Amino acid sequence: MLGLGISAPRAAAQYETQLMTLVDKTPIVLEAPTPFIEVSRILTDDFARYRANILASTPPSRLLAWYIPKLELKNQLNEKTGRYRMLQVQVLKELEQVRYTSADFQKFRAENTKGLGTIGEADVDTVFHLLDLHQFEKTAGGMKILSAANLGPDSFTVCIARSIVASDQLGGRGIEASISCATYILLADKILLLSVTGIELSPNELGNTMRLTREWIKLLRDTNNSDTPPTPETIRTQVRTPR
Repeated sequence: MLGLGISAPRAAAQYETQLMTLVDKTPIVLEAPTPFIEVSRILTDDFARYRANILASTPPSRLLAWYIPKLELKNQLNEKTGRYRMLQVQVLKELEQVRYTSADFQKFRAENTKGLGTIGEADVDTVFHLLDLHQFEKTAGGMKILSAANLGPDSFTVCIARSIVASDQLGGRGIEASISCATYILLADKILLLSVTGIELSPNELGNTMRLTREWIKLLRDTNNSDTPPTPETIRTQVRTPR
C-alpha cells in the first residue's frame, strides 16, 4: 500500500501532460518536453487561426496540438506579446487514412529528402558560414531550406529559415526571421508532422531547435512504444477527435 501511495502521484502527473489524439481511427499519445504545455483549449482563438491557416495550406494539414512555454502562456493571458518558441503536431490530410510500415516510411523519406544535404547539431556554425541568410532579416516572405537532419529513428527533419511581417500591440510592424525544423515521424503506423519554431535566425537557435526536436522525437517514441501505453481511461485529458 505504501508503494502504491508513492507511485500514484507520479503516474497522475505524467498523464496530466499527455493528450490522446485520433489519427483516422488510430489512438496516439502526444506530449512535449518541459517546459512546453498544450494550449489549444486555453488560447482557443489563436488555435482556431492556426488551424484554419494550416488547413488552407498546400498540402492541407490538420492541426492536432499546439505547445508553447508555460511562462509564455502567462504572458499571453495578460496580453503581453513577444517572440516565443512554439511546437505543433499536424497530420497531412492526404496521409491520415493511410497505414505505413517502416519500409514504406524509408521510401517516403527518400522521396522527400532527395537532393538535400544532411547536417548534425555540430554543423550549425558551418551552415551559417556557407549560406547568405542576411536577406531574411530585410525581406518578408522568404523561405530557404537549409538542410535535412537525422534526429531519431523512423523520422527525418528538414531545417528551414523563414521571414514574416509581424506587428505589435502599438501598431508597429517589422520583419521577423527565424528557424524552424519540420519533422516527419512514423508513430503507430501513421506519419505525423512535428514543427519546432525558434525565436531568431542564428546558429545557436538552429542548434537549440535541432536539440529540442531530437528530445521530442525520443519522448513521443518512448511514450507510444512502451509495453503498457496509456489508454483513454488512464489519461486525464479529453480525447482529441478529428475536426
